[in-house]
Amino acid sequence: MPLAPGVSDPGSGWDYRVFMGAVQAFDHNQNPYDVANVNQYTGDNLPFTYPPHTLFFFWLLQFFAIFQSIWIYYALLVVLIIAGSYLILTLDNKPDYFFFATLIFTGFISLFWNFITGNKDVLFLFLFSCILTLLVKKKFWQSSILMGLAGAISLITIPFIALYLIIKRSWIERLKYIFLSVGVIAALFILTLWISPSLLSAYLATITGTSSPLYDSGGYNTPSPFSMFGDLLARAGIGGILPLAAVSAVFVCLIGGAAWYCIRKNRQNELALYSLGMLFLFMILPRIKPYDFIILIIPLYFLFKESSYRGKMLFFGLISLLPLFVWYYPWIDPSDSLPYIIDTYPQTISLFLITVLVFLREWYKDRCPSNQFPENPGSRT
Repeated sequence: MPLAPGVSDPGSGWDYRVFMGAVQAFDHNQNPYDVANVNQYTGDNLPFTYPPHTLFFFWLLQFFAIFQSIWIYYALLVVLIIAGSYLILTLDNKPDYFFFATLIFTGFISLFWNFITGNKDVLFLFLFSCILTLLVKKKFWQSSILMGLAGAISLITIPFIALYLIIKRSWIERLKYIFLSVGVIAALFILTLWISPSLLSAYLATITGTSSPLYDSGGYNTPSPFSMFGDLLARAGIGGILPLAAVSAVFVCLIGGAAWYCIRKNRQNELALYSLGMLFLFMILPRIKPYDFIILIIPLYFLFKESSYRGKMLFFGLISLLPLFVWYYPWIDPSDSLPYIIDTYPQTISLFLITVLVFLREWYKDRCPSNQFPENPGSRT
């Protein structure tokens, strides 16, 4: 793994420095959404693009001396990983510690990305572990509040609120939980508008301006399926809004159909149900960064824990070896002669292959003896 040399590089942790710089700018009554104001404390020339209310969270990190050293920040990430892992494994009647450890350390090399960038997505591993725990325990109101808080921290996670569409409750109750999550997000923005209208205005200007993360061009650092589609269409000479919209619409329909097929078959297994929901919703996130893939550790653990030895070898070949191979390939072949799509979107390719594998496994369950396909672990009905 490139984790150890990565975190020891003095240039690593640039997102951590942006968080720290934004808080320092805010403390000095400066606009944290002005790149120059953040840059004077970090030297990285990177914008702060998170909602204004997250500044309170980052201020707490500063208050508790987390920003005194990146190694203290790394220690916090480790604590969150341990806490999230504990919640995940305690949901499982027969936890597979070795499989889980291998998954979290190598899956999509997302753990490496979280540490080398100093990003905060390990927090989402913990939050979604809490949410899944609450869902399994049927504490839907509490989970929907926590889901709203997750969406308020990063708007990109808002699509996960759709998980409440598949819980085993009436449609009225499902909509109540969805509205509660959305209400939490709205309440935090309204509170910001009341406390500091100028700060909210600066944030809105940022996410609609040239530095907006919504306008990332794609590639290795933004490996979402939609970014890949736009990139490949542009390289084929048919780029533009309409072709991308058409391809994206077909993709969403295919994912929706696959999700309906797989989820319908697992209504009696709550862990499999929520895991499938998380996986398919992740596929249609509008923007994905390399460190975001750590969220998938949760559903993929429950979906593949009971696989055969050969099945697990195939699984780790797709989820771990492919991204690692692309990462190290320039040292093997300095000419970097890999095909463009593999060289630029290894995590995306892994995501597609894993999703296809999940769908095929569900499809073959109807065509093979049931004893060849053991139930997903920790089934709770």
